Amino acid sequence: MKNDEFVRLVNGKPWKNRACTFEGMDCWGLVVLYYRSVMGIELHHLEGYEAGKDFVTCYEGESEFWVNQPVATAGCIAVFYRGDVPSHIGIILTPTKCLHSRGESGFVRIDSNLALMKVYSKVEFKRYGQV
Repeated sequence: MKNDEFVRLVNGKPWKNRACTFEGMDCWGLVVLYYRSVMGIELHHLEGYEAGKDFVTCYEGESEFWVNQPVATAGCIAVFYRGDVPSHIGIILTPTKCLHSRGESGFVRIDSNLALMKVYSKVEFKRYGQV
């Protein structure tokens, strides 16, 4: 699947806690679907994710597979922090746009990276270590 196809398919879909389907997804589920459908990579899947663990617990178990990068580039992820705790994740579409699924807003959407950086205290950009 091409990047644009994926964005058209998921944009506006409902946020659904601990879901990873094209009918609904949370922020991590969106990343898993993107890497599976667009990049052809099956990400590691933690049992705790579907068991309702909080995002930071799931992220800590996955973070070892991701490599920091200094700037936002298409296809990398953005990890957003509240204080020192990772609390949200999205996919960078362009250096200025991020696709994400936010529970507070209730659906998958595209926002500017700058707007998201105003909501969160810190952002890190990462690429999958095996890409």
